[in-house]
Amino acid sequence: MNKRVFITGVSGFLGSRIAQELIKNGFELIALKRINSDLSRCSEFFEYVSWIDISENWEQEVLVLNPQIIIHTAWEGVGANERDNWQMQTHNVQFTLKLLLIAKKLKIEKFIAFGSQAEYGHFSGIINEEHVAKPISAYGLSKNICSQTVKVFCEQNNIVWFWLRLFSFFGERESSNWFIPSLIKNILEEKTMDMTPGEQQYAYMYVGDLAQIICDLISSSATSGIYNVSSKYAFSLKDIVEKIIQIIKPLKSHVNFGAMPYRANQPMLIQGDVAKLEKEIGEFKETPFDLNLKKVVEYMANNR
Repeated sequence: MNKRVFITGVSGFLGSRIAQELIKNGFELIALKRINSDLSRCSEFFEYVSWIDISENWEQEVLVLNPQIIIHTAWEGVGANERDNWQMQTHNVQFTLKLLLIAKKLKIEKFIAFGSQAEYGHFSGIINEEHVAKPISAYGLSKNICSQTVKVFCEQNNIVWFWLRLFSFFGERESSNWFIPSLIKNILEEKTMDMTPGEQQYAYMYVGDLAQIICDLISSSATSGIYNVSSKYAFSLKDIVEKIIQIIKPLKSHVNFGAMPYRANQPMLIQGDVAKLEKEIGEFKETPFDLNLKKVVEYMANNR
């Protein structure tokens, strides 16, 4: 019998791609949504999902459907201008606790939730999970509070748990205000852009590869814990811009590298060490960055 998975945040960029991969891998999916949620990212798999609308009785509906696994991707206030919205971030903590209480009632097998590199605060380099968490925003702090809440609650109730600290990732259907989609949009529109010298490096993982890791994690006998999820390959922002220009070949777009200064304490490398994760689920292979970047460019060009 296929495992039943209850997932939150399915209308979002990350949640929708994880949901799509779960269905592809044979899992039965139960998804929570608001009545007015934009489900455009879910059009390809909508009919394969048991949907639950957020209402007065939504928790009871989850209990009736009796999933064995919970995947929590929903999070309000991810955008830069909302990361210090304390009321919004506090609500995220409360909602995570509500899901944990449901997990306890269901005697859930595995609880998977998503943290962020923001939990580490300022850093530059390739860091592992032993790096001390020093969040500098309400967003990072709330994520870190949830990581400890998930750990203690699940250990008290014999639930296998995973807190996945995500580093940079990208893919089709990402919101256009994030870095790679905004670059593609501006280059497609042949706009002139002022940038820093672009020497800072980020390890961007393709969202499809990330989603497959989640499926592998569910099927594994991995030990509970906090795990970094990051690409093993870092590219400079300048390299990424030049790759996009090479794909699009615009007539007029021009990028002024060095026209803007680096911000104070600019990190020059942001990458997660994934040795701990690979020890548990085995070495994961990533699809080629250039190929994935081309897919994203083509998707955005076709959906303007």
